[in-house]
Formats: sequence, C-alpha cells, structure tokens
Amino acid sequence: MRAMALGLGLMAFGCTSGQLDDGKASGESSITIDSVEDVEEACAENEPVAVTLVVEFPALEANCPFGIDDNLEQAQGVITARVEQTVALPLPDEVVVCGLEFDFLGISGGEGTEMYYDDNFFFTFDDVVLAGSYGPMVDGLATEGSLPIYDWANVVGTEIEFDDTIPPFCLGEDDGQSDCTIPPPQTEQVMALEFDEQIVNELSLRAVQSERFDFSFITMGDNDPELDCAHDFFGFSVEVPYVRL
Repeated sequence: MRAMALGLGLMAFGCTSGQLDDGKASGESSITIDSVEDVEEACAENEPVAVTLVVEFPALEANCPFGIDDNLEQAQGVITARVEQTVALPLPDEVVVCGLEFDFLGISGGEGTEMYYDDNFFFTFDDVVLAGSYGPMVDGLATEGSLPIYDWANVVGTEIEFDDTIPPFCLGEDDGQSDCTIPPPQTEQVMALEFDEQIVNELSLRAVQSERFDFSFITMGDNDPELDCAHDFFGFSVEVPYVRL
C-alpha cells in the first residue's frame, strides 16, 4: 500500500533535556514486558531517563492523491484521499516509555503554533489514534483493547457531515482519561493533548511489542484539489521518561 507517505526524515528532533542513555536499567537486569502491569513495574522499580524531543511536521500544500493507488476519486462529503507524514522518535533500542507529556506551546516561545488544516486529520502514535478532527471517522476502526488502530482501508469512503456540532475525537476523553483541545477544520487554533498514566502505559506496551515509537499525522480530503490534504506547520515537544529493558 502506498499512501503518498512522506519519509521518516520529515520531522526534526532535538534533545533539550536529559540524554539518550545506552545503559541498561538498574542492575543490568533484563525486563520482560508482556502487560500494562509489566510497564508499570518497570517504571516504578527503575529510575527513568527523561528526554525532551522536538517534533515538527512541515507544512503541506494541497496535493490530495485522488484516485492514486488505494485512494478514491474525488467525491463531495466523502473521505477519499490522504497524505501521511510519519517519524520515529530517536530513542534507544529496547526501552519502556514511562510517560508522554506534550507541550504544544513551548517551541514557539510559549504562544503555541496555531494549527490550520483542510479537511480532516488523524494524529497517531504507533497507529493508535490519539486525536482526530471528526469523531465518527473512528467508528469504523478496529481496536486493540481500548485503543483504536488507524488503517486507511477502514477510513476511506467514510461520509462526512460538515457540521460544527459533531465533536472531534480524543483518546480516553469520554472516560475522563484525557484533556484535549482540537481545532475544527479551516480554523487557526492551538491543539493541546494530555493523557493520563493508564493510556500512556497502554501506548508504551504497544510500542515495546511493535518495537517502534512513531508519530504520524494523516491529512485527508474529499474533492477539492486546491484545498484538501493541506496543513500549516505543526510542531510540539514531548517529554519522554524511559527505562532500558
């Protein structure tokens, strides 16, 4: 499957606190991670190394690949095409993430980056949808436990209502496990996401098992080649405490 995916080099990273530690966890012991409880135990029994990484999604001009590969032809009010940007966090091999604290304000002097996009988006970590501009897009996704898993095949063809009363999606928000501000389409507003420990531990378990730490931003459109699949620059920093296996 080709999705007009942009390569891993699209985002820039900077280590602004802590160091990427190449040593093992305390005592050089090997840690087995098979459950969320294992994640919690590893983080509680070892002293995490904390790093802050800057992630930047370069702006995209409208360029929906309508009708190419597994994208559909243009259709009003239907998700037909997307552009994906993906990056792997530069963490050492074999680590357990003990937190993900996002800062959408700090990299631009505390004012935040106003985010503009057209028409819709998903923001994911290891394919888990953390946030989406249009809540019903999540309904057709498969889940692993409580985590909705992004798969274009389960999104393409979704009908979209252009109705400001339809809420966006934020992982865990319905259960009080997150606090999110998600801008509506074609509106300049700072996005902010905060997730509680339970969600972060579930994400960490998935990252360990899949051996990757990838953020992705998927921009989608329906029928307008002059507007769709576009967004302004979007950047944030994320503090990542981790321990080595």
